[in-house]
Amino acid sequence: MGRVLVIQMAKLGDFIQSTPFLAALRSTWPGRTVTLAGLDAAVLEAARLSPLVEETLAVGPGRPGPEGEFEAVFNLNSAPAAARLSAQVRTGRRYGPTAEGEALIFTPVQEFLMGLMAEDRRLGRFNLADVWLALIPEAGPRPLFWPPPSPPPRGPGFRVGLHLGAKNHLRRWPVENFVRLARSLSGGEFILTGSAGERALGAKFEKLLGAGLEKPRPHVLNLMGATDLSELSRVLAGLDLLVTADTGVLHLAAALGTPALALFFGPAYGPETGPYGPGHLIYQAEAPCGPCREGSCRRRQCLARPDPDLAARLARRLLAPFDQPPEEQFPPGHRVWRTGTDAFGQRLEPLGRPPLTAEEALALALTWAGQSLLRPGFQARDLSEWAAAYAPPSGRLVLAPDRFRRLGSRLSPATRKGLARGLEIIGLEIA
Repeated sequence: MGRVLVIQMAKLGDFIQSTPFLAALRSTWPGRTVTLAGLDAAVLEAARLSPLVEETLAVGPGRPGPEGEFEAVFNLNSAPAAARLSAQVRTGRRYGPTAEGEALIFTPVQEFLMGLMAEDRRLGRFNLADVWLALIPEAGPRPLFWPPPSPPPRGPGFRVGLHLGAKNHLRRWPVENFVRLARSLSGGEFILTGSAGERALGAKFEKLLGAGLEKPRPHVLNLMGATDLSELSRVLAGLDLLVTADTGVLHLAAALGTPALALFFGPAYGPETGPYGPGHLIYQAEAPCGPCREGSCRRRQCLARPDPDLAARLARRLLAPFDQPPEEQFPPGHRVWRTGTDAFGQRLEPLGRPPLTAEEALALALTWAGQSLLRPGFQARDLSEWAAAYAPPSGRLVLAPDRFRRLGSRLSPATRKGLARGLEIIGLEIA
């Protein structure tokens, strides 16, 4: 049988989010040898540990490209370097972005998503795992997959993992806020995860946690810099909850079935890269300037926007889901979604029944219309059911005609027709 090349030139979390695609690839292209080409060392290590991949190939500047012929190449990245790498591969079939000379060639799905991002990134409600699954639309949804380890032995009380760091400073929640969250939870143990380069964050957390406390300090197990990927998996599998920003560890925990409270702010947008699968909460702290572009902001004004007291209440909701008061209303600028799955893939349910605004109605209609583009022939569930999760609007929902025309110019005729039908169902008028 032939070989199939998968280009995944992003980070560890992206590899974990691509495991539904890899599982679908193996079921629809059985018997092929799957080779994964990547840049990041953690991605290549994860691929070597995964039964979904047979071979790994380190690519990048100064390294040779894939040798020999492949039956097909699947490019999961939109970066120009990945598209050009796809174009260099000897193959009869290419899926995903590629290049012709200096021009980059994108799929209709990617053109649709890039069009939404160009208009307003907050309109996009497709998880990255479902975007990659769209390369094999006939396969249907799949869960995240990571080889399940045996969890460590444990004592009484809950075990909450706190992942303090992030590779990009714009995705790093202040240590002081983790401390406030931890102090408001009692009766268990906190496990700190992170890299050796982030140990200073762990030391700061432990110092602040014990400062000025009259009662005994909560028990802390600091494992920052003390675990490889296999041991980290074992630690995560033994947690009752992980609290983290948008990191690779978030997606590894989700793949292991560990509930996560995912904190999103700055350049991170929960509907795009939140934990995939049921049982998690995505807390999106909104800012007028966000979600921003990675690395474009130096003010860092939004890093502290996720409120630690609200985050603690959400953590308790996950730790004791059957012992909680009725769902609370969240203040403006603080969005919370509960994750689930349906026949399409990721499903997001807003908590607190926020009001249905024109922007939210537009996002729902675009998602509803776009599902049939990502998976041709798919029959989306009733759009009015989606809207029922929101409080009724206080007045008319109106979309400006020039905005509808601008959006329509970015859509295929079929998707544009679906959007118009969705606007009609949800009651968003063009006026």
